[in-house]
Amino acid sequence: MEDKDEKRLQSIRERMAQLKAQEKSFIARVKEKERKLRTRRLIENGALAEKYLKCENFSPMQFEEKLKRVVKKIKIADSLRDKNSSSDDRKKAEVKNDSVSAESG
Repeated sequence: MEDKDEKRLQSIRERMAQLKAQEKSFIARVKEKERKLRTRRLIENGALAEKYLKCENFSPMQFEEKLKRVVKKIKIADSLRDKNSSSDDRKKAEVKNDSVSAESG
């Protein structure tokens, strides 16, 4: 290889190294930004949970137990609502079928 070609190749390699360093730095900044956003969200959500669950002075274990009880109650309420909803849907379908039968009969 000629001296000129070697210099050109060396220049390209240096530029590639610079770009790799820039890429690494950029990725690190993006990850740090994402971590900070997640941390902020967790703090804000935790503060809201403490406020509305009225457990500001709870230990993490007490807070977890309270949260489990609340989630369990919500699941039960959702399940009951779903049962009632499907029961209501069946009743509506029966009424509709009865009215169609009456009209055709």
